[in-house]
Amino acid sequence: MRRCVIAVLPLISVSLLLAGCATNAIRLEAAGAVQTRSREAVTATARYFDAIEQRRREAAAALVASDPSCLPATPLRIQVPIAPSAPPAPLCLSGDAPAPGYTAFEIDIGSSPRAVLEPRIALIAAISDYADALATILDEPKTDVSAEITAFADQADRLARFSNFVAGTDLPNVNAAIASEQSQSLVALIAFATDLAREARQTKDVRALVTERGSVVDRALASLSLQVTTWGRGAVRNADDLYGNALFRTYIRNRESLSADQREQLAARVFAAREAAKDGPARSALVADAIDLAAKAQAGLRDALAGWLTPAQRRAAARLNIDRFTRALGHIASLATPA
Repeated sequence: MRRCVIAVLPLISVSLLLAGCATNAIRLEAAGAVQTRSREAVTATARYFDAIEQRRREAAAALVASDPSCLPATPLRIQVPIAPSAPPAPLCLSGDAPAPGYTAFEIDIGSSPRAVLEPRIALIAAISDYADALATILDEPKTDVSAEITAFADQADRLARFSNFVAGTDLPNVNAAIASEQSQSLVALIAFATDLAREARQTKDVRALVTERGSVVDRALASLSLQVTTWGRGAVRNADDLYGNALFRTYIRNRESLSADQREQLAARVFAAREAAKDGPARSALVADAIDLAAKAQAGLRDALAGWLTPAQRRAAARLNIDRFTRALGHIASLATPA
């Protein structure tokens, strides 16, 4: 931060200079908070994804090992009873038709949280740079925000590498209409970020683009929120549900041949998997909450830019909405925190 040397200035200018220092302090404090939270979010989600991927592999192994009819292949074709009187049958199908009293069901171990959540969290991190730029303009209307805008554009452009995400095909449980909206909104968002980067050094042009096309950010975030919520209610539980059921099936089949200690260990794993199945949707809800809070924050910043506000009101709007963004990133960072 630049030094505020006031001793040699006339007394009448002291208050003005102090106000300038305060404004700069607000800007640096806000930017630092967003950057810190972004790093925490990225680190935390990496740990979360690694732990979930390990659980998914364990679930797959436990499910296959629970019945000798199953092979380590994915997707698995299993059969489940639909009638109370259905006779015992192998878990996995060996032919095309299920046994009498059963229905066939094809399963994967579950949509990977890494594949589903990683690009959505990357988008929130990208939009945090955009929000930081808007907050900076509110604090200091003529400040150069090219660094923040360029970071936003770079991160938004990198989202294209998540091809399934942009195409809207990584959430099979979400209907085609939502997937189509996802694709359109993300393409529009990337184009918006690119155009902003071209005008980044001209604050008035940035403001004009935000006023004219900033709603594309609203649409992208609204689409993501609905998708994550839908996914969290279903697919996120699959691995732990399957894991718990597979372990329970193994317990039933082998309890007479296991020692008391072995039964205790296996029962403990069953209970742990069942608890994890309850926790999964809560974790995905944190991401949905973060998306909603980020949407509210960037919309609030955009509205403040478009409104006729006093300098004090602009600074208040900047601080309020940057605080919302840091809380949104905090929700994501808490993914890796034990419940």
